[in-house]
Amino acid sequence: MNYLNHFLNNRLKIKKESKYSLIIGETPSKGARSPKLWNRVYKAQKSRIRMYPADVSKNNINNLLRFLKNEKNYLGGSVTAPYKVLIMKYLDNIDKNAKKIGSVNTIVKNKNKLSGFNTDFFGSLEAIKKIKKQKKILILGAGGAARPVILSLTKKFKNSEFIFYNRNSNKIKNLAKELEIKNNFKIIKNLKHILNIKDFSLVVNTTSVGFDSWVKKNKELFNLKFFTPFSNLIKIKKIKSKNQSKFINKNKELLMTDRMNIKNFFLNRPNIEFFDIIYNPKKTKLLKFAEFYGNKIYNGLEMNLTQAVKGFMIVNKSNSYDFIKKKMINNG
Repeated sequence: MNYLNHFLNNRLKIKKESKYSLIIGETPSKGARSPKLWNRVYKAQKSRIRMYPADVSKNNINNLLRFLKNEKNYLGGSVTAPYKVLIMKYLDNIDKNAKKIGSVNTIVKNKNKLSGFNTDFFGSLEAIKKIKKQKKILILGAGGAARPVILSLTKKFKNSEFIFYNRNSNKIKNLAKELEIKNNFKIIKNLKHILNIKDFSLVVNTTSVGFDSWVKKNKELFNLKFFTPFSNLIKIKKIKSKNQSKFINKNKELLMTDRMNIKNFFLNRPNIEFFDIIYNPKKTKLLKFAEFYGNKIYNGLEMNLTQAVKGFMIVNKSNSYDFIKKKMINNG
């Protein structure tokens, strides 16, 4: 256990008398937002508690958690990729929502027990708050990141029909069973078939790479039949503002290499709303396309912020949602 003592006391610069929280992951020290957000709140509370990134290898997760169980100053914290699923088997208790979702992003220590929670569900609910009632929802992806989003969609849109784009129909059926989805749903394996669906009004992207994943998996859509020259785009959409002109100039390559027949997918559905769970970049290629054609767009920033607020509240036993959120946003 010597390496853990060195890890906590030297690398993290934690004073022995100070309470602390951690974000555990493979390399959270290389850009994870949680320490910055949590520490803004700790400072506003004039607390000596701080959150630190804990870079740990897959083979040392169990050792780290066993150590933290007996660490009197460890409060809990966050879990990030790629350990949200793996870490569950090393915890003493798992919240029912986290069990259903199948992953944990928050750990709370109580005495010598570690409990796992998933606040992505609450983040998803907040992110879709402004989205109006939907008849049909197109969902792209069905991986770990999709589960809390889909669960939140089933809670808000109980009467909506879900259309899943995924090549593995068994995966979708198992997901529907595990999440206890009662909505009607259908599965589309071929991206071309999406072009034939005319009445969905919400597109939700839960894949980690957004629009680019469609490109790599559907090379047949690169042919001339699905190609929209840049010159035609100018004719299709009248440029009404300097902002649109700037968008075109900055994204000529993106617009010229239309992978899904933009005219059919976007222009014939002017009232579609698009939600992408990715928050960095703020606008993925999917959202850029959607916004260019006048559709409402939502990124994953609100989802990420809310899950951080909820995680802070659970770990630090606080009920001050508005205060915590304000401090995380404003840093003041």
